[in-house]
Amino acid sequence: MKELNTLKEYRKARNYTQEELAKQSGISIRTIQRIEKGLTKGSAHTLKALAKTLHIESTDIIISNEENTRVHDDFYKVKLMNFSILSVLLIPFGNIILPTLIFLANKSNKHANSTGRRILSIQILSTFLLSGLAISLFFIFGRGNGAIPKPVPIIYFIYTSVNIIIVIHTSIAIDKKKQILKFFPDLI
Repeated sequence: MKELNTLKEYRKARNYTQEELAKQSGISIRTIQRIEKGLTKGSAHTLKALAKTLHIESTDIIISNEENTRVHDDFYKVKLMNFSILSVLLIPFGNIILPTLIFLANKSNKHANSTGRRILSIQILSTFLLSGLAISLFFIFGRGNGAIPKPVPIIYFIYTSVNIIIVIHTSIAIDKKKQILKFFPDLI
């Protein structure tokens, strides 16, 4: 049988919800959530109260520094990939190029790989859809006069604004450890 080593695993093994564990142990639900996400290790008092409620030793639920560091590094890599999308403001197609480089450098990392695929899929799909729209408008409104039609910069502005919104939304989802924009198809 797999050895349990996190508060969440022990809580689930005892069939407690976070709310039930908070009520039984007298520890706030927010503290329990922070410990389970690896954002804090918890005080000695907190760990003793939780351990007593779960009928385990308080040392059983301490995440090692190495594990905590690995989780933090994974989180940082995904956030970096997400924010690298904003390079589109300076470099054409930067929203695909830079995240792809970060993705390829961290492909062996399970979390960065799965979330990175979703981030890249979103950017590839949105880039090609909006590029196609801009090219279509260029031919429809440009009529070969050599000038860039007015709708093209407007579409680029909308495109960059949408990318900023996607980055913010994705960042919030990453912070909450939720699946990001699951309605987008996986292209990679």
